[in-house]
Amino acid sequence: MRIVHLFLGIIFGISLGSSINLLFADGWNLEIETPKAEWGLLEEPSLKYEWGLEKPAVTHKKSDSIVMHYDGKTWSCVYNAYSAWLNCIYGFDPNNIFAAGDNGVVLHYNGNSWIKQKTRVTSRLNRIWGISPKNIYISGDQGAILHYNGTEWKKYTMMTATWFSSTWGIDAKSIFIAGALGKILHYNGKKWIEQESGTSNWLYGISGNSADNVYAVGDYGTLLHYNGKEWKKIILNTNKRLTSVCVPDANSVFVVGTDGLILHYDGMHWSRQRSGTDNWLRKIWAIDDNTIFAIGDNGTILSYDGKKWSKQKSGTNYLLLGIWGNRRDSVYVVGIKPKK
Repeated sequence: MRIVHLFLGIIFGISLGSSINLLFADGWNLEIETPKAEWGLLEEPSLKYEWGLEKPAVTHKKSDSIVMHYDGKTWSCVYNAYSAWLNCIYGFDPNNIFAAGDNGVVLHYNGNSWIKQKTRVTSRLNRIWGISPKNIYISGDQGAILHYNGTEWKKYTMMTATWFSSTWGIDAKSIFIAGALGKILHYNGKKWIEQESGTSNWLYGISGNSADNVYAVGDYGTLLHYNGKEWKKIILNTNKRLTSVCVPDANSVFVVGTDGLILHYDGMHWSRQRSGTDNWLRKIWAIDDNTIFAIGDNGTILSYDGKKWSKQKSGTNYLLLGIWGNRRDSVYVVGIKPKK
């Protein structure tokens, strides 16, 4: 069964334009096989250096990756990346935005320009989340977990090569990471501890609105809920791949997935919402319960106003993978050039 999940994971990775060389640790147990003092330590960094990327071109048609911005009315390309494939984005204000992607690339926007930062890793970085510009976490392939303290990126010494797909937290003492073969890690402010997820399916998204109300989604319609003590499965009437989840409040949960799938939980029941697209949806982001965005293949951007989903004109056919925003009129999206 693991071989099947592993194969599906490889296909997913290829669809994002990346080659994956899988290396999983067998029989990994955090608290038994590895002394606590030796697991999850931050490596000492080498000397830090940064450099500015080349000036973006007028058109993004030949760039490898793009950053787009929504001002409340229209979407526009604000940055073109070359030899950099961006998978995720997260920020705190207009002068502090971070984007990450393949080959360990991390870019920081300071309000004027995008600056490349040194990470000392070459793995694909998949999701980024932070508490402040001086306390940020990124997870990625081959067991990569990075932390930024406002000055430099440090890599945790992890005793696993598991592929991590998603990162989310509520505060400095409660951060979750999910990934391949149902792996879920929880950071309690001192160390990373593996939690029993109850599934071996690949998990692609994790999010919540409190430390005791967290959801994780993945292959074959997998939906898990964490109540602060344990993870429990929620049975849905679908076997599609679920790629992302957002939780505006305790009685409102949105899930997106393949073939334009959007599911909503109103505190009582799960129901399917009309998305108006058959494109895969890769990520969902909520500003509030009445302002939600979903992005995906072929430049798909959908917006939700509390009643219905509407398709927005993105002006691109790129594969959109990451989204972040803190206001209705300030939302950022990153994407990569589709393969021909």
